[in-house]
Amino acid sequence: MLHREARALAIQRIEESARTEADFENVLYWWDKLDANRERKERGHEIGRSTVPLEWGADEWYLSTRPSYDMVLKRLMLAGDFLDFIFDSPETLHKLVTDIDLSEILQELKPHLKNMLYYLFLRDYSTAEYAESIGQTDRNIRGIRETALKKIRKLYGGILTYRKENSLPMTIDEKYFLENGVRKKKGR
Repeated sequence: MLHREARALAIQRIEESARTEADFENVLYWWDKLDANRERKERGHEIGRSTVPLEWGADEWYLSTRPSYDMVLKRLMLAGDFLDFIFDSPETLHKLVTDIDLSEILQELKPHLKNMLYYLFLRDYSTAEYAESIGQTDRNIRGIRETALKKIRKLYGGILTYRKENSLPMTIDEKYFLENGVRKKKGR
């Protein structure tokens, strides 16, 4: 008999013999322990961005006050995940999104809007830096950004409404967005 089979039988005996509240707490302890162990093993097989903040795992050479997207790409390449690096350009911005509907919305944007979203959100340029790089004013870029985001939110809101009406699965964030709009940062 394998160790895990023996453990499964032991836990089954504990479950069946539980009579008091303390016994049931012991059963819950074992279930939680097994779940945590299983999740740890599953995390070991996942490739992608870790749940640990980037600053904690970054090389000292690359540490800065603002961790950059380049650091994320470097980590992914070292892990053998090259897709984000391959599609790292404004023209392929839609390939970096996992939601197919949101990907289609981004793909249909005009090239100058894709370019702006790429540099402002992925490359973390300020509106002033981006405006200077293309020879426009900071105020103009802020206006274009807000217009583009409103357009994306409106289209995505329609898609989420369709999903809700047809009982299609939605994430917690999608449900929140559909009911309340965009989340505001705390303190604002």
